[in-house]
Amino acid sequence: MLLKAYNQRPTEYRRRKTRTVWVGGIAVGGSYPIRVQSMTTSDTKDTKKVVDEIEGLVGVGCEIVRVTVPTQADCDNLPNIRTELKKRDIRVPLVADIHFTPTVAMKAVEYVEKVRINPGNFVDKKLFKVLEYTDAQYNAEVEKIREKFTPLVLKCKEYGIAMRIGTNHGSLSDRIMNRYGDTPQGMVESALEFVRICRDHNYHNLILSMKASNVQIMMAAYRFLDKKMEEEEMDYPFHLGVTEAGEGEEGRIKSSIGIGSLLQDGLGDTIRVSLTEDSIHEIPVAYELVREANNRFILNNGVILSPETSRGAKNPGSILKSHELILNYERRATKEIPSSHPHGGHHPVRVWASYGAHECEKFKAEYQIYLSDRKGIDRPLEGLEIKAAKATEILPWLEYLEGVHQKGGFRVKPLVALQTNNPSLVQELKGIDKVVAVVCNASEVNQWKDFLSHNKTCLEWCLDLSHAKEERLNQLVEAIKNLYPQNETPSFFSLKSPEAIYDYRCLAKLLGEKKWDYLIQLRYMIKKEKFPVLSTATLMGSLLTDGLGDGFVLSKGSLAERLSLAYNILQGVRLRMSQTEYISCPSCGRTLFNLQTTTDRIRQKTNHLKGIKIAVMGCIVNGPGEMADADFGYVGTGPKKVSLYVGKECVERNIPEEQAVDRLIGLIKSHHQWVEPMI
Repeated sequence: MLLKAYNQRPTEYRRRKTRTVWVGGIAVGGSYPIRVQSMTTSDTKDTKKVVDEIEGLVGVGCEIVRVTVPTQADCDNLPNIRTELKKRDIRVPLVADIHFTPTVAMKAVEYVEKVRINPGNFVDKKLFKVLEYTDAQYNAEVEKIREKFTPLVLKCKEYGIAMRIGTNHGSLSDRIMNRYGDTPQGMVESALEFVRICRDHNYHNLILSMKASNVQIMMAAYRFLDKKMEEEEMDYPFHLGVTEAGEGEEGRIKSSIGIGSLLQDGLGDTIRVSLTEDSIHEIPVAYELVREANNRFILNNGVILSPETSRGAKNPGSILKSHELILNYERRATKEIPSSHPHGGHHPVRVWASYGAHECEKFKAEYQIYLSDRKGIDRPLEGLEIKAAKATEILPWLEYLEGVHQKGGFRVKPLVALQTNNPSLVQELKGIDKVVAVVCNASEVNQWKDFLSHNKTCLEWCLDLSHAKEERLNQLVEAIKNLYPQNETPSFFSLKSPEAIYDYRCLAKLLGEKKWDYLIQLRYMIKKEKFPVLSTATLMGSLLTDGLGDGFVLSKGSLAERLSLAYNILQGVRLRMSQTEYISCPSCGRTLFNLQTTTDRIRQKTNHLKGIKIAVMGCIVNGPGEMADADFGYVGTGPKKVSLYVGKECVERNIPEEQAVDRLIGLIKSHHQWVEPMI
């Protein structure tokens, strides 16, 4: 199976070329750095609170600020906000966020540098009705959009302001849902209907976004948008975001998987990290996600890298010739390796931790604590990799694990791997499930020939591409192939590479051409970074959503930190649901209750429900739509009023807020998905 090309630059960094769109004094796209923005959470009619919040955001580096403008009264207060910003000498472009109200958008244009409209509700109304549209009826609806949208396009053009056409997965219109379904294709077509109208009026100050709470859908939508825009010769910048990402480590991981992965693909010109936290906490996360891409700009003096210059590739663009897109997740097919934790085939992606031989006592202390924790049951250590140079270094590990096993301490005993570049070391040991052979060149590959002839221990080839990887990858793969004269398939392959995303894709392509259905173990060369969680989630999440990886190994942090990160990444890409998932939107001026305290209250009572998805939505803009991606939903529908959903069906309306959490628990119980928490 050949690796499919879901975008046009899978094996090299090359930023997508776009036009430059000015948002006030901030340039987006073109050869400018990737911009960081956020949104106020205060009532837009409260001038002081809004300006205080904007001042705080600007103080931590926010470059563009969005404010919600749901009503004419909110719009009427924009001049007051402008006046107060000027008094405080705060200069930042403002974006008016519009839903449902074209008349408000027309007025807001006069006071802001950009207006954001949602094509799912700007003209269409989402009624959750199943309707059949003939082509004539469908086209008539598009003409209705043209009639109502054109005045805004012309006014934006007159005032010289920008527009974001921002599709949300949770608010696609019934018309789009009927024609394309709840799909990435539907998201893209929803936006392009509006873009084509703008082009007809020679208005091009456009930025597009494709937001979803499910990162697989979000990433597929942006990649499909990239393809469609190339076909229609469009070059508008992209705004990236994972909507309703949540809070804490889970929210940061989902954002890193979605936003970080697309940035590594060269997609994205401005981003917002949507956390259920005070908005100032979004900015440091956003800057860390854009850091590497923006550093590439600095190194190249702001020049967009072409295929001929990126990463020094001698024959760029030749690795993947297919432009076939993956719009739904498709895992790469591999053989099954049976064991206590079988890998490959239909089995889940397995979680490993790597330790140095000298860290045995540290591991014992950490593992004993983890075994006693409930999460140790739902999120087990499935493989332990030990780096050793002598047999005496690994014996204490094997003795400890066997002792725990004899005492019944394991639910399932973790596999043990020895990482070494010395084949003779393995002959002295028993109890090793896998040997990780670290090789840098062909001569090091050849020294494992005798091992393969006399040993049935599972072998993983770890190709060290720390230097001169372009020349070495093909040589290593070819040398390994020569050790298997009967085309026997090796067990695992992995890489040590500072450009791991691109090189794992290259590896999958090269060995796919040889029709080797070997397994891939993902590993990451941890750099000295302020936020290693974000970079690890970007790397692992990107490759896992590509369908690559049958296991992955983490080598930094305590055991609890490693396993929490690993399982949160797997949950973020929806490959292993090992805990409750909360789809909670960031606070904004439309929110009808305190999202942070409400989400925390719901979390405290439900976080033991393994695999259940609960959405906590502040208002009805995206709420009902995002219920389709959740099992249960808690949606603000009025001041201190909440409606409860099962999927996207509203089952209880306008409940007093003080009763809503208990009623949500009752709803979960009535659907037989409640279990009592362990004490």
